[in-house]
Amino acid sequence: MGDKKDILAYAIENFTKFGSKRFSMDELAKNLGISKKTLYKHFNSKEKLVKESLGYYLDNIRANVDNYMLENPNEDQPLTTVIFIYKQGLITFQEINPAFLHGLHKYYPKAYEVYAQVKKDIVWNIVCPLLKKAQELGQVRNNVNVELVCTLFLSRMEETVYSKANLFDEYSIHELLDHIIINNLRGILTLEYLQKSPLQ
Repeated sequence: MGDKKDILAYAIENFTKFGSKRFSMDELAKNLGISKKTLYKHFNSKEKLVKESLGYYLDNIRANVDNYMLENPNEDQPLTTVIFIYKQGLITFQEINPAFLHGLHKYYPKAYEVYAQVKKDIVWNIVCPLLKKAQELGQVRNNVNVELVCTLFLSRMEETVYSKANLFDEYSIHELLDHIIINNLRGILTLEYLQKSPLQ
């Protein structure tokens, strides 16, 4: 199992489960049944491995969003796409040990920058234009500052979901999506659109 993609997939599975600091290169090599020399042939430092494995993980998430948008253009219902994106986000945060993101920020700033950049890209290059489109379609009220909406709650979801250790144990993804995202979106909708389509 010395293929680079296999290493990235196995590494990120363990980093997100145990935290990037706690899962060592020695453990990784041993569990994969490869030598440390083989591992270091692909990655000359642990930070490089953490950064690349996170990039691999995030690329898969982004591809999932891109594929959904390709197959479901939702031209008249851009908010449906916004809800799909945040549902994927919640599923991802449920899979990740909060210690992983905290550890990235503290020990592997270059890797954390990869995460921050992907999050920024999704919020500002996908979600924000979708909300503006919904505003043009008369679904979001004209007096709503879409950029401010993105700044205040759409770009800070992990702070909410990780505010309590067992949030995912106590509530379903559907309940969290409804209370963190959908209820906030309902608050910016026009009355006419709300009566027609209350959002699901």
